[in-house]
Amino acid sequence: MDLQKIIFFIGIVAIQFNLFIPNANSNDKYFYTGKDYGNEYLYNPLYVILNGSYDIIQFESNSRKIFELPYGIGNANLIRNLGNPFHSIKEYGTWNFLSNEVFPLTFRKEGMQWWPNYAMHLIGGGMTYAALEEWYDYNNFPQPYLFSIATTMFYHYWNEVVEMEDYRGLTVDPIADIYIFDIASIALFSFDDVKKFFHEELNLADWSLQPSISIPSWELQNNGQYFSIRWWLPFYNKLALFGYYGLNGLGGVSYKIKTDESISLGLGPRGSSRYIIDTASSSRQYTLNFAWNAGLFWDKNNSLLASILFSGQENNLCNINIYPNSFDLVNFKFGFWAVIPRKGNYYFGISAKYIPGIGVSIK
Repeated sequence: MDLQKIIFFIGIVAIQFNLFIPNANSNDKYFYTGKDYGNEYLYNPLYVILNGSYDIIQFESNSRKIFELPYGIGNANLIRNLGNPFHSIKEYGTWNFLSNEVFPLTFRKEGMQWWPNYAMHLIGGGMTYAALEEWYDYNNFPQPYLFSIATTMFYHYWNEVVEMEDYRGLTVDPIADIYIFDIASIALFSFDDVKKFFHEELNLADWSLQPSISIPSWELQNNGQYFSIRWWLPFYNKLALFGYYGLNGLGGVSYKIKTDESISLGLGPRGSSRYIIDTASSSRQYTLNFAWNAGLFWDKNNSLLASILFSGQENNLCNINIYPNSFDLVNFKFGFWAVIPRKGNYYFGISAKYIPGIGVSIK
């Protein structure tokens, strides 16, 4: 099965899910409303692709030189495994596939590949599909759900290509990601009741970073796909339990400082690097090294205005993001970011709507 057939198959399945699900094209807006401030101001398909498809390059062991990555090798190996999924699953072991990738049956770090599948692909990917559909509708695209399906599946597919790097061989992770969780995410978030629950009860939002191309190294810096989730306490509606997740997992609290503005604080681990744990078999299986992480966030109506993250990574100590129009006194359509290292280069940059930001590095 070649690439064209795989893409055609994925697209047809996703469209069929969407067409036969009630309320698939609702007029209600849950995740994108066209706010002219914060990270929602920057939200668009390219923003999603740069943050989502290249999420893995946040690991210190990965290269950020996105114009030099071995896309051809990664794409060929991905097609080989997606083109014959049952063979790959059989070689890997059907029970291993189900318990490690699909169902939450393994709770060892080495076998919990199912966790990002649910958190990032099913819930995060589903919310992204819904937000992109709303973005396309807001910008008057015809049949916005079709554009959203195409964008969502492309960023998922390219994410797998980037993760593959120069590996040639058996892998089942993209089979679970694309054929199960990515398609299921579109189906799940085609229901208005699901979108309403995650929006109103859990306040799910995209709080991704401000992806930028650094000069003169031509690296993609300050990118990463992240989601926030909050449950406001019924007995004290100024306080909420708070979660922030992507390559990290922070837990903490949010406090309303105004009717429409909140401050959130979270602590937890973040993935700092990944390594192969199964070198004997024909498949490549990864797990993560972790470091500590802490973050402070300021948002308005669920659109992130500013954040500062500290981590125990070997290189990066602090990451600062200030999004456009964060301060009422200044109507400024650019965002600012900085990466403060423990060692290595300092990075600074600005971001703008519709195009990647620009960054510079200073030794």
